[in-house]
Amino acid sequence: MDAQTKATVLHDIVGKMGAGGGGITTASWLEFVEAQNDGLQTGPAIGAKIPEFTLPDQLGVARSFRDLTGPNGLLLVFKPQCRMVTVLP
Repeated sequence: MDAQTKATVLHDIVGKMGAGGGGITTASWLEFVEAQNDGLQTGPAIGAKIPEFTLPDQLGVARSFRDLTGPNGLLLVFKPQCRMVTVLP
């Protein structure tokens, strides 16, 4: 994806999110994900099925993928500066 298209896509979604999220379609969200992760995808493809897994939450409680998945899927966001991300083994 070229830089101008990426900037346009990112600006559009951020603007819509700032206005409450109205007008964000599945297609525009997938385009946003592609723009945001262009060249950085290291996991499964968007929409691919993944195996069941269980990991501890910030309090050490085991949470399975099934426990966390809602009707629209699961979005994982990691902030490397988060203290919990840096202390987990």
